[in-house]
Order: sequence, then structure tokens, then C-alpha cells
Amino acid sequence: MIALIRTEFTKAARRTRTLVIALLLVGLPTLIVVAINSRGNRGGGDEGEGLFRLAQQSGFLVPAAVLSAMSGVLLVAIAGTFAGDSVAGDAAWGNLRYLLMRPVPRGRLLAAKAIVAGMLIWAATILVALAGLVAGVVLFGAKSVTVPNFATLAGGSLVGSFHLSQGALLLRIAIATGYVAFGFTALLALGVLFSILTDTAASAIGATVGVYIVSEILDGITQLGRVRYLFPTHYFMAWVTMFTENRYSHDMVTGIISQLVYLAVFGTLAIVWLRRKDIRS
Repeated sequence: MIALIRTEFTKAARRTRTLVIALLLVGLPTLIVVAINSRGNRGGGDEGEGLFRLAQQSGFLVPAAVLSAMSGVLLVAIAGTFAGDSVAGDAAWGNLRYLLMRPVPRGRLLAAKAIVAGMLIWAATILVALAGLVAGVVLFGAKSVTVPNFATLAGGSLVGSFHLSQGALLLRIAIATGYVAFGFTALLALGVLFSILTDTAASAIGATVGVYIVSEILDGITQLGRVRYLFPTHYFMAWVTMFTENRYSHDMVTGIISQLVYLAVFGTLAIVWLRRKDIRS
């Protein structure tokens, strides 16, 4: 199994697309940090809102601002690309049939491809956080931060000011990065399933990203009530309260459980479908 994962990972990591994505994930956070710094230097009291306003106080807060900006769209598209291309990519190139001719059970091959896609998703999320951290420390320094009254910061409920040390900030950045990366688990399961249902990688990627976009749109409709709790993106930003309200939200635990449920349901469907599928390409 380890050898199979290593082979699949090497094949995926060496693709030109992966290199382009890596460069994008380093360049865009750097550009965001430069924009935050430029906006702060202009003065006039227009320093942005929420995490972007806090990011100007310490480079250790920049990764949180960058993650909040990129996790909703760009990282979703990148994660959907890795997941949707996992099986359909080989099918499109006509390699899937030959892969299945090896003495490896289909379920094990699928598990290896899903693990590799998950590793790439985690690597992409960590790369975004690291790029934001390095650029943030260079421009804003590695300082502790005092978060002002939350009601004046983002129009939320009244929360008194509090202080976060460098160690606390680094710990929370690590937790936030891990939570965001794990938040793509449902997307991974859906993407792998769509990748099996179609032989075209573009269709699988489009369906995967489309489901998440629709989920985010529907989650914003409060009239749906508790139905929104079932959407895979409902608890996606639960980590933000670590920086704005100085607390670990219970929604983070619920979000993790939600992702595991999606993984179990759609992962099982993917394995069953692949075992029964007649592979012609």
C-alpha cells in the first residue's frame, strides 16, 4: 500500500499543473500581504475589516487573513481539481484499464489515489499558510497582538479586548490550517466519487467545485433553518472565533464530525461503484 501511494504521489507531484498551483499558492498570499501593507500605509482610517485589520498588527495573524480569503474560492477549486482528477484523469488518458491490470484490488487503488489527493490538498493549504506567515513576518514583524473590542471590529456581539502572545498565535494558526485542510474532506470524498462516475476530469472537477459553490450559496439563506447544518460548508469558518473572540468554537468539533460522515458515506459509495464499474478506458 505504501509503495502504491508513493508511486501515485510521485506521478501527481511531478505534473506541470502541480508546479503551477504551488507557484500560485506562494505568489497570491504574498500579493495579499503586500496589499494589506499598502492599504495600511495609505492611512485615513481605512484599514479593512475583521482578520485583515488585525493582520496589520502582527505577521503571525497574516496566515489567518490569507486563509479566510483563499479558502472560500481558490482553495476549493484547487482541492476540487486534485480530487476530481484522481481517477478520471487516468481514464481520460486511457491509463486506468492498465492500472487495474496490476495485481492490486480496486478498493486499494482507489484508497491510494484518494490519500494522494488528500495529501496534495493538505500540502496546498499548508503552503498558503506558510507563504502568508513568511511574508507577514517580513512586513509586519513577529509580535504579539491585542485584539480590540469585537463589536467595533466586525459588527459582532460585544467581546472585550484580549491579548494573544506569539506562542498562542502560532498554535492557533496551526490549528486553523489543519481545520481548513480537514474541511475539504467532504469535497475529497465527493470529488473521488464524481471522478469515478465520469471519464472526463473536467466534468468531475466541475461537479465537485459546483457542489461546494451551491452549498455555500444555500448556507447563506437563513430561511432554510436547520437544513443548513447538513451542508458540507456550514462549519467551514468556525475557526475564525479563535482570533476574533478568543475561544474555540464547539462548531469546530461538529464540523469535523460532519466531514467524517461525508467521508464515510461518499467514500463507501465510491468504492462500491468502482468495484462494479466496467472499465473501458
